[in-house]
Order: sequence, then structure tokens, then C-alpha cells
Amino acid sequence: MTARLVLLCSALTALALLAGCATTTPLTSIQVSPGTATAGAGDTAQFTAIGTYTNSKKGTQYTENLTSEVTWSSSVTSVATVNSAGLATGVSAGSTTITATDGGIAGTATLTVGGTTGVNTLTSITVIPAAGLQIVQDAGETAQYIAIGNYTGTPATQDLTDQVTWVSSDVLVATINSAGLATAVGSCPGGGITNITAIAPPSSGGAITGTSNLTVGSCGVNNLPTLTVYDVGQGSGTVTSSPAGIDCGSGGGCTGNFVLNSTVTLTAVPAAGSTFGGWSANCMPDNQPTCSLTMTNNATVGAIFNLAQ
Repeated sequence: MTARLVLLCSALTALALLAGCATTTPLTSIQVSPGTATAGAGDTAQFTAIGTYTNSKKGTQYTENLTSEVTWSSSVTSVATVNSAGLATGVSAGSTTITATDGGIAGTATLTVGGTTGVNTLTSITVIPAAGLQIVQDAGETAQYIAIGNYTGTPATQDLTDQVTWVSSDVLVATINSAGLATAVGSCPGGGITNITAIAPPSSGGAITGTSNLTVGSCGVNNLPTLTVYDVGQGSGTVTSSPAGIDCGSGGGCTGNFVLNSTVTLTAVPAAGSTFGGWSANCMPDNQPTCSLTMTNNATVGAIFNLAQ
């Protein structure tokens, strides 16, 4: 009997040691973006859930888009409802808390609904960079496009990059994915021009599009990827970068070259009478005055400035 007890204890000890050796990276927080939003009764507002995972033993941390994995809820369903994809729909005037939950971790945002149906109607889409501005050289080189929605209500400008349908008119020149990232195809010294079109999401209720183009030239060298920043919206502000290279004056846009695979941090400061409305979705976090991105290739970022209400 004593020998059996010793063997049993040894086995349990070994299992405990194995369990202790396993390392996991648990979800520690969820950030819902945008943090605040407005919509009219019958209008929609898209929310995104970004989860942060932290391994305290290794001192590592990373983020992941959990929008389609979390459980979404609205605190006041008579004001607005929200579906499993984070798309909220205004019902009646008031304010509600939109919550994204995964296990015991939750993130929240506030949605304010006006009483008038259609107060925030999409009227047009602006695609940036504009036609004639985006040129790449090598097959496989990428270019980021951004879709900015222009509305009749508040906010007047919203980033729709990950909500529109992207289309390239000539896929033998370049293709484009659902996130607005175009990729040059074919081989040098071939090239050409393809039209890049953003088609409004079905929830907008109309066939609204925005168009730009991409030029693929003959082979070249791209040792320093280009970052282009555009100030969009009815308001104005400045955008600077760290490391230095981007210094956009109020109401303008600018470009800078950065070392391949380096991380660039952008900071937005609204001008008097304006508010910062967020970054395009490729610069995270997209609802804070400061965001970061890694220069794996040419990149385009939109900074939204709205008029103060």
C-alpha cells in the first residue's frame, strides 16, 4: 500500500509540474472603438473590439481583433441594438452603453441616438490617395487605400475602410483585399494603371462609390517605404511623427520615408474649433490621439478632424 501511495503521489507531482511549465497568454483587456459614437434612429454605427493579451511571466503583450468573437450587448435596447458583428442600429433618442465581452473581460463604448431618422446619411465616399498619386514599382509591392465616408449628420466624416467593398478594375495590374491593401502583380518591366473603387456597405442604403487609381511602373528600388498622411474631414489639425519625417500642417497632407520594418508613431493635435475624430483602421489604436504602424511597405494613413459641436 505504501508503494502505491508513493507512485500515486509521484504521478500527481509530475502532472502538477507539467501544468506549471505550460505558459499561456491570457486576454487582459478589451478596447471598443470608437469610444463614443452618434447615430440617428434607424441609422447604424460599426464598433470594433480589440483584445490585449499579456503574458506576465515572459513580459510580452500583443493585440488581436476580436470583433467577430466577442459577445456584443446594448444596455438600453429601446435606444439601440447591436448584432454579433458589432453593428449597432439606432432605435430611438437616448444613450446606451455598447459592451463587448469575452469570458470575464469586457470593454465598453457609448452610443448616442438622435430622434430623427436619417440624420447621419452617407452622401459620398472619398478614396485616398487620390487618383494619380499612388505609384509602385515592383511586382508584389503594396499600397494602402482608405475610404472616408461623408455624412449629412454628426460626425460628418467616418473611416469606412474595413466596411466598404474594394474592387480593382484590372487584376492583371493589381489586386486589392477587403482591408483596402492593393498588391501589384505581374512581372517587370510590365506595368499599367488600374482603377481602385470603394463601394458603400449595404447598410448605407444606396450604391455610393468612391474611386482612385494605382500606377504600377517598371522595376525600381524601394529601400525606404513611403508613409503618406492625409488630414480629412471638415475640421483641421496637425500630425507629426516619431521618428521625425511627418509634419503635416493644419488642413494639409504630407509624406515621409522611413526605414523598412521600423515602427512609426503618429500624433494628432486638433486646431481650435476642431476635434480629433480618429485614425484610419490601419493605425492602432484608431480612436486615440496617438497611433502606431510598422513600415513593412508603402503605407497611407488618414487622420480625421471634425468641427467642434
